[in-house]
Amino acid sequence: MMLNSDTTPVIADLKIDKRKMNMALGLMFLTVFIDLIGFGIIIPLLPLYAEQFGANGLTVGLLLMSYSLMQFFFAPMWGSLSDRIGRKPVLLISLTASAVGYLLWGSATSLLMLFVSRIVAGFGNANLAVAQAYIADVTPEEYRSQGMGMIGAAFGLGFVLGPAIAGISSHFGVAPAMLGYIAAAFSIIDLIFTALYLKEPEKRAGKTHNRFAVGADYYLRTLQSKEFGLCLFIMFVSTFAFANMETTLVLLTNQYYKFNMMQNSYLFAGLGLVMVLIQGGLIRRIGKKYSDASFISVGTALIGIGLVLTPATHSFPVLCVALLILATGSGINNPSNSSLLSKLSPPDETGVVMGIGQSMTTLGRILGPVAGGFLFDAMGASSPYWLGASCMLLAFALSLKLPRIAKLSERVLLREGESPCVSP
Repeated sequence: MMLNSDTTPVIADLKIDKRKMNMALGLMFLTVFIDLIGFGIIIPLLPLYAEQFGANGLTVGLLLMSYSLMQFFFAPMWGSLSDRIGRKPVLLISLTASAVGYLLWGSATSLLMLFVSRIVAGFGNANLAVAQAYIADVTPEEYRSQGMGMIGAAFGLGFVLGPAIAGISSHFGVAPAMLGYIAAAFSIIDLIFTALYLKEPEKRAGKTHNRFAVGADYYLRTLQSKEFGLCLFIMFVSTFAFANMETTLVLLTNQYYKFNMMQNSYLFAGLGLVMVLIQGGLIRRIGKKYSDASFISVGTALIGIGLVLTPATHSFPVLCVALLILATGSGINNPSNSSLLSKLSPPDETGVVMGIGQSMTTLGRILGPVAGGFLFDAMGASSPYWLGASCMLLAFALSLKLPRIAKLSERVLLREGESPCVSP
């Protein structure tokens, strides 16, 4: 907002250059997409590769957890640093760390080196919040959910294609160590691409520091605040419930349908593709018409319905319908949550707030598999899904209390004490 000579509030020109915005979104889409391909290549091979160095089941679990724990602790740090020195420099630093982690994976000669490689890669790949903050910088609020949807689509598509590349490579006898170098190559390509073509958002180009002091107390205040708390809790609960499903779906399909690894791969690929289509298509088309809070309510409800239906019968068509509903709900809910969180964030703190959001989703991915696996063994195949559905019922109820964000121009006027003109 600007002030004229008689101090009357004047709304700054809110028109945007859509071509420039779409170019920035496309570049960030490719950045996240390439990064996630490298990540996805490693995941299917990690347990088998670790076993070659004498790892037992517990050690494999700790190896997987080490990556997620690094993301949990360092996502807010990357976000805060990007608020201070800019989005592009932080993306370059984090992509370099990712490449180093994958190179260590490829050259590993011991279990210790595998742990170091996953810790370094987790440290580098805790940068999704920076990508989300970049989207928040280059999109006006009415396009924010579409922008977050593109990030989600890039994430999902890279996660689908990465394991596919790993599977094809394994079929032709490519060693797991070599796939580490392939993942590193993707990170290096992403690093070069980002360095050459990604521009610092114009609204941040002149900023070199953040005037807010951000420490541990800031994280606690953010989690406890009425403004952010609901949104962050829904992000955690949604991820926790979805991780319950991801962890136990293979166990359930084996018990109910006797699926093999290839059939389960097709099932997960289908889940990923539906989420990509929803995030990159539906949200992009209708994102401006409805509030983020409304989308979150719809998304959490659909996830809950899908979780209830998944173990309800031994009918494969019912399972397909359940997973279609679940993937649709997740594809709606995730970008809408990120969009709302970015709109609630003060401009100079967007990165660190999105980082705290990423930490909440990472925490869900850490605790969800533990709870799901335990319940499956202790209480039966359907129990993780009932827990997840209960969580989503709670998330749906809380979503009804989320703020319906007004348009930017109306909020500027309200801050100045004027009455916005509201269309009937």
